[in-house]
Amino acid sequence: MLLTLALGFLAAAAPGDSSSGILRGSVQGELSGMPIPRAVVEVKGGDGTLTAFADSTGAYQLKVPAGRHRFRVHHLAYAPMEMEVLVPAGREVRLDVTLKERPIQLPAIGVRREGEPPMRDTTAAPPENLGLIGHVPARDGVTDFANGLGVPGTGKSPDGQEPPDRDDVLYVRGAAADLKLVLLDGVPVYAPFHMGGLIDTFEPGVLNSARMYLGGAPARYDGGLSYVMELNTRRGTPEGFHSSGALDLVSLRGTAEGPLPGGASFLLSGRGIHTASLAELEGQAFPYKYADGLARLDVPVDSVSHLALTLFTNAEGVRIDTFPSRENFARWGNRAVSLRYSGVLLRTRGQLTVAYSRFHAKLPWYRRSDPVRLDGETNRLRVAMDLARQWRGVRFLYGWSYDRTVLNHRATELFGDLDMRVDDQLAGDVGAGYVEAAFWPLPNRVSLRGGVRADMFSNGRMAAFSPRLEARWVMSDRAVLTLAGGRYHQFVRVHQELPETDQQLSMEDSLNLPIGLTVAGANHLSLALDQTVAEGVRLGLEGYYKHFEGLPASADIGANASGVDVWVRGRTAALSGWMGYSLSWVWDGPRENEDRERFAGRQLLSMGLNGEVKSLGRLGVRVAYGAGLPFTSIEANGVGQSPALPSSLSSEDRVEFNEDPPLTSVRAEPFLRVDAEVSRTFTPRIGSRRTELTPYLKVINALDGRDGLFYQYDLGDGDMDAIAALPLLPVFGLQWKF
Repeated sequence: MLLTLALGFLAAAAPGDSSSGILRGSVQGELSGMPIPRAVVEVKGGDGTLTAFADSTGAYQLKVPAGRHRFRVHHLAYAPMEMEVLVPAGREVRLDVTLKERPIQLPAIGVRREGEPPMRDTTAAPPENLGLIGHVPARDGVTDFANGLGVPGTGKSPDGQEPPDRDDVLYVRGAAADLKLVLLDGVPVYAPFHMGGLIDTFEPGVLNSARMYLGGAPARYDGGLSYVMELNTRRGTPEGFHSSGALDLVSLRGTAEGPLPGGASFLLSGRGIHTASLAELEGQAFPYKYADGLARLDVPVDSVSHLALTLFTNAEGVRIDTFPSRENFARWGNRAVSLRYSGVLLRTRGQLTVAYSRFHAKLPWYRRSDPVRLDGETNRLRVAMDLARQWRGVRFLYGWSYDRTVLNHRATELFGDLDMRVDDQLAGDVGAGYVEAAFWPLPNRVSLRGGVRADMFSNGRMAAFSPRLEARWVMSDRAVLTLAGGRYHQFVRVHQELPETDQQLSMEDSLNLPIGLTVAGANHLSLALDQTVAEGVRLGLEGYYKHFEGLPASADIGANASGVDVWVRGRTAALSGWMGYSLSWVWDGPRENEDRERFAGRQLLSMGLNGEVKSLGRLGVRVAYGAGLPFTSIEANGVGQSPALPSSLSSEDRVEFNEDPPLTSVRAEPFLRVDAEVSRTFTPRIGSRRTELTPYLKVINALDGRDGLFYQYDLGDGDMDAIAALPLLPVFGLQWKF
């Protein structure tokens, strides 16, 4: 056969180059008849071996010396073919080759997940995936400010306490009890988001992931009677130095990241509201202040382990117009540090976290026309070890944690040269252990995750057990249904009861100090549907019911909450966006000498949309609407009381305000705000580096709505007016990236 092929080549050859010839043809599969890209073609002769690769159509071509050669074609998934060919001088020989399929049988491969990879992903979460951060009402974070001052929310006035004057009461828009758990790289933080709406809630591009549990959170999470949110930053890229930032009339922000020696990497981020130009326009200090900074360092320990250090700080403030002083800003902020080791612990995969956070709040106010300064601090030290192990197809998660909380409350009243101070400090410790098992897959595409957490508290209730269970059904490749339930416990702050007395109350008594710690609990049940409704578009629905026990305002009767959350997020080639809507109800049973339940409802809608507009560049719009959002009351003499109502209010208003729900104290008017932005990106080259320059124009609060955080009664008409509200702001700026 080889001789016949060689004679055929000779007969087809034409005169040409006397020293070499051309060998060309194609390679295809025997059964499929399809071309075999990247098949290796080799020609061996006296002068060595010549090699070529078949292209995407299976074609190849080689220029070879004239004469006899050993011709061989092979590919990983096919049996090789080899023959001897004669290439005449100056002639072209065509040889089409058919290879026989030869699948390679590989040993079985077992796949299992053993926790997070040694180095975290450097990819930033897209904006539509972080919509939930914007959806969580930033005003709820103001509650942390109030609770930092020792305000547990609504409650009965202590015996002997006179109702405060209306001038002595400040109302803060937000929930009336701090019942959430927010973790930033494993460290608990309070009010970590910018609340004024002047800049993004959290710096875009810094977070790698954000996840919120309305119910059914895994057993490793402690606290979070209302919800649990876990935020994880990304590590800095190890592939060269990169920087970005923006400057406009309101704010300045910037990020930098890059590699360090030894395979380490860093990420730096900072931003703040400077408002210098706006202060000139208004002729007075701007009513909001904000600044934050974040630094992350990742260092590899070995091929499977690494260390991650995260530092975070933020400071926010709002001007109190009714306090005529240079120090007329209410201020609050965090200091947090987290050190995490991910790798092999106790002969298995795990993570060890050591974290510390400090939250501080400061309020200048009046007590019966005398200036008062209220200060509060919450310090938390947290050590946690989380481990994972696989056994017979079941994944086990288990770990231990220790959390110490130290609260400091100070009140300073100034009477001319006399400085009277009230100081109070209390501490609480929590030691915990948990175990959890995850079963997957089960019949009918069902998975189960269940566990229990045991907490030992140093204050109040000593021991608490928190079972958790989640069942997930993969209905199709595009839809997942999840049913989850569980119990949760955490420390909450309460006022110590004051004894009845005919003596004049001291300043300490009139400020309702000291504050105590007790343990509150909650039961959650939630049902959620997560589905892909179109290419790149996801829809989520979640309904929940929660029952609370041991809250300061309803310890004897309990409280309840239920609601539904809807979210949509998606991305196409030219458009991205998100939408979130929450509708919830809060109620409790009748109190002593009352024959009716107390009930309150609230709703919140927020959405964002960004897209390319051919003639304008990029257009973005953000909308926020809220109704029924509660207030927390802060009184300089009688912190946390349910205040008496001014006589100017109608009987209908009195009924509404006296319906004092356990998680709300005074209802607010609805608010609506719209922010818009138009921008265009240019990509000039600076030296050898490609850069991005994006000039933009923003209109903040385009409706000029008075969406303030702090309110006070106007004794003239009985309405609550915003003390410092956000005006209409047109802002021009420039963003850069290189």
